[in-house]
Amino acid sequence: MNRLTLTRNARPSGETSVVSVLSGKGGVGKSLIAFNLAERLAVHGNRVLLIDADFSSGNQHILANVRCEVGVRQFAAGELSLAEAVTKVSDFVDLLGASWSGSVIDDFDVMGTAHLVRMIREQSGGYDLVIIDHGSGISKPATVMAHASDVSLLVVLPELTSIADAYGLFKFLVQTNKSIDCRLLLNRCQSDDEADYIQRKFAALAERFLGQAPAVIGSLPETEQMRTALARQLPLAAVDEQSLVCQTLTRIARQLAGAEPVRSIAQFFPAEIDGNENPATADIKG
Repeated sequence: MNRLTLTRNARPSGETSVVSVLSGKGGVGKSLIAFNLAERLAVHGNRVLLIDADFSSGNQHILANVRCEVGVRQFAAGELSLAEAVTKVSDFVDLLGASWSGSVIDDFDVMGTAHLVRMIREQSGGYDLVIIDHGSGISKPATVMAHASDVSLLVVLPELTSIADAYGLFKFLVQTNKSIDCRLLLNRCQSDDEADYIQRKFAALAERFLGQAPAVIGSLPETEQMRTALARQLPLAAVDEQSLVCQTLTRIARQLAGAEPVRSIAQFFPAEIDGNENPATADIKG
């Protein structure tokens, strides 16, 4: 059993930061990154609300190994307050799950989504950070929530299709609102040279055709530990807290929490973390 000591950060009330985690295409590890960023933030004393905004196929409840009886649907419809709609994952993390039968959000227009974001802002004052895990690609809800966030992380793989789709999403976000704070997060890189090459190419393309490029918040290496953590429904830190990928996620989390500066382009399980001997306890269908 690994005991982690959590210390609550001294942060003025009402200063909740909202972070969107986006991707141009599916399968890039976006949800897993959001899940582990929440864990890294919580371990360092931040109270975190993790929102599963992949409304058609959200899986944060599976990663957290919890069952969400209620979630975004009831909150969006005004049936429950935020405090009533969340599922407790740990002493430091709550999950507003996306698992339900039927859809409310898919029919939201821009105003409806903006109202949802406003409700989240108004009722999330008890949290230090809100992490929103979006569905992949371009959609009205994702666009509105990204622009309403303080920071948007665009997850990209070092693959041609992922880079192309990420550029398309970045282009759409910038053309909608040039002031958006969008930062590139490269995942599954084989080497620092590969990460640097993708960063420079993406920046050059964006600067040439859009007039601005995203900052780069970090790059995560290809690692077997992440697959192991996923299979066991545990945060990466519970598998190998000293791994390079976990240390990188820690640095990114500290940047998001304001403890470290953002680099330019040049916890959330309880105090006790047990090995998950019985994975898939969560209802996969929600």
